Amino acid sequence: MLRPDNLQPAARQLPLLAMPFRPAFLLAGCWAVVAISIWLAQLTGLIQGAAGLSGALWHVHEMLFGFAALVAVGFLLTAAQNWTQIPALNSRWLLGWTLLWLTARLLTFTDPLASTGHRLQLLALVQGSWWLLGIGALSRQLWRARSRHNYQFLLMLTGMAVLNLLFLRQSADGHYLQALHMSHSMILLFGLLMGVLGGRVIPFFTARATNTAQSQTPRLDLLLLVSAIAGTLGFISSIWWSLLNPGWLMLLCALLHLLRLGYWFTPKLLAQPLLWSLHLAYLALAIGLALMAIALLSAPAALPRPALFKDALHLVSISAMAGMMLAMMARVALGHTGRPLQVSRLLALAFTLLTLSGVLRATAALFSQPQLSWYSSAGLWLCAFAIFTWVYWPILTTARLDGRPG
Repeated sequence: MLRPDNLQPAARQLPLLAMPFRPAFLLAGCWAVVAISIWLAQLTGLIQGAAGLSGALWHVHEMLFGFAALVAVGFLLTAAQNWTQIPALNSRWLLGWTLLWLTARLLTFTDPLASTGHRLQLLALVQGSWWLLGIGALSRQLWRARSRHNYQFLLMLTGMAVLNLLFLRQSADGHYLQALHMSHSMILLFGLLMGVLGGRVIPFFTARATNTAQSQTPRLDLLLLVSAIAGTLGFISSIWWSLLNPGWLMLLCALLHLLRLGYWFTPKLLAQPLLWSLHLAYLALAIGLALMAIALLSAPAALPRPALFKDALHLVSISAMAGMMLAMMARVALGHTGRPLQVSRLLALAFTLLTLSGVLRATAALFSQPQLSWYSSAGLWLCAFAIFTWVYWPILTTARLDGRPG
């Protein structure tokens, strides 16, 4: 059992360092607002790219390897404590992990060395250290508990860390298209993570909250997992060689996601924002993968990717990835601070705004002035995460209501 004496004294005194989700979700909410504001300033020409990265590469890096990675690792470290009963990263180690993340963000704005390549190498060193500490802490939890069925998350996070370092390496060498390919691969790897975690939590949460039987689809789950792994690996390797267009596997995954979502659905979930937000994000993942597949199948050898592919990527990264993250951050923060699993209408509005943000960005090509769609999408994103940060700041920075550690 986890008791107060399991945690270091500093973790009990400072709630923000008691559990990984606290600094991770708080900083992610803040950075979601700050980073997109900076991106808008770059789009309008007010500021230039930083740390040797062009504006587009900086935007991609900070959204995927800054914001999204922080949420993913913070969530898994927190969830692993529930899975294993081994205390998660806390106190001084959690502070160090957090400071590494902050340092990596600051390095994109400073000019400590003359050479652009050296600047990116320093950024890679700090970012890599952040990954190493996070993956090491998760490995410790899972290994001590012999939680073998969760080892897959170590492989996923390791793959993400490798893609992050490859992205920075390709950027330093001036290989713009190769760097973008690493970021596109990262989105697919997040899709794989969403499929695994979503398959666990969405039917469980839905059944418990709606008082219905939990859907069990083990064969479908296995087929989807194998297809997603093969499709992701096929896409990553497609920049060097490809025996099969990964679009076919993406299309299969999209259809399997839709089928599984059908098994999970019950009309009762529509009354609960913490449920329909998860289902909506999962639906966006399926639709986004289908559109990506169509784009790849229509232009299998095209580099740079066709416009439809990039639009679909934004649907997956905003409405699906960020949408599921926002819903899970809202839920986990409530559950792990001893609060009822209920959100206000303001949070329900945030879920809606973020979904619309992805849809608007993905359909920008349909408008005569797509830039207006980009700005509108960014505005909706800013509103959604500003709401989350405003509402959850006191929740994440104060002690649990029930007096328990965490």
